[in-house]
Amino acid sequence: MKTMIRTTRVLAVALALSACGGTGAGTQWPDSVGGDGQLDAGSAWAGGGDAETAPVPVHAGTGQLAPVQIMDEAGFGSPRLAYTVQVPAGWRMSGGVRWENGDVCSGGLQVAWTATAPDGIAAFRLVPAASWQVQGTELPTNPCPAAPYRSVRAFLESVAAQFRPDARVLDYMDWPEGVARMEQAAQGGGIPDAGQQRRIEAGHLLIGYTLEGVEIREVLSSGVSFSSFRGNTTAASTEIVANRARNGQLDVGLADRIAMTIQPDPQWMADARQRVTGTLQRYYAAQRQGIDQWHEGRMAQINARGEADRAGIRAQTQREVAGIYARTHANTVATNDGMHRRGLEAIGEYDTYAGNGGGTVQSSIHGGSRVFQDNDNPNNAWSTHDPYYQPSNATELERIP
Repeated sequence: MKTMIRTTRVLAVALALSACGGTGAGTQWPDSVGGDGQLDAGSAWAGGGDAETAPVPVHAGTGQLAPVQIMDEAGFGSPRLAYTVQVPAGWRMSGGVRWENGDVCSGGLQVAWTATAPDGIAAFRLVPAASWQVQGTELPTNPCPAAPYRSVRAFLESVAAQFRPDARVLDYMDWPEGVARMEQAAQGGGIPDAGQQRRIEAGHLLIGYTLEGVEIREVLSSGVSFSSFRGNTTAASTEIVANRARNGQLDVGLADRIAMTIQPDPQWMADARQRVTGTLQRYYAAQRQGIDQWHEGRMAQINARGEADRAGIRAQTQREVAGIYARTHANTVATNDGMHRRGLEAIGEYDTYAGNGGGTVQSSIHGGSRVFQDNDNPNNAWSTHDPYYQPSNATELERIP
């Protein structure tokens, strides 16, 4: 139950931070960045350092913001308004709130949402938050996966590597404003358990990469709360805020201006908290009940067979308890593999389909809703929105849930 309480508190911190406005106003950018996000030429954050092309004016098309909605399409039976937010006028939206029933670690709640500029390059994204146990301290009864990230910088660099394998880390900045906001939100979770230690970090990571032949600059921002209790250290991040643009056009202040407008719908937020808490409570209650029922049955056998057999039964009991923990861990690993794939799909903006012959096919979410694969050439796959399209010698693929 202690683990469930700590996980719920971390979730409250993440939700509160996103509700208070992402990267937050007042971010202390490098000297080359002005208070409004204006970048000096030649700055790594401006893209003047290693660009192959001359910088172009920043802030292009990002000045005027217009209100939009982030929806929870299926979490409560019918579409619900989750958040309102303002983005640059003319930008298009995709994604929203989704619930992953197998993701007990986070309670199932994920926010994967993107606002994309008309040029298809510049974008502001909310990437799902992550939770993990620090490798070497993990408990088999904890549903969260083990990972080696012991700092927010290590976490952001791993996200960058998963998101863009060719990404280059150009700079990193601590984010004290994010730490202060998370500390304030964490106080609402009550007094920590006796012996529990908490550490909060937040930061901005600047990366560079090539997208569709265009040199890109992107800032990834997030905060992570590390909680240690009796040798086990768990970590939970906020949603990752990703702000990208062409090299020389990165408006680092845009993420602040958008995030400060994010406002959760109060009723949806209350319902979401209740659903997350219920998911965690049911998981741990079922785990405890299963162990208790098994233990009662074994104790009855011990009493029936008498004192002479008790030593052998106790040894068998210990082995079976270890088996329960091992099976729990194996199920967690299988679930985490699916969570990892869905997280990469959200970051890479694609869906995965079951291909012919046991393979898989990846198709952009911006393409057609139907995906086909050539029966003779599995490397030839395409998508279409045409509901009547029936190609010869091709198979329509099904999306892997």
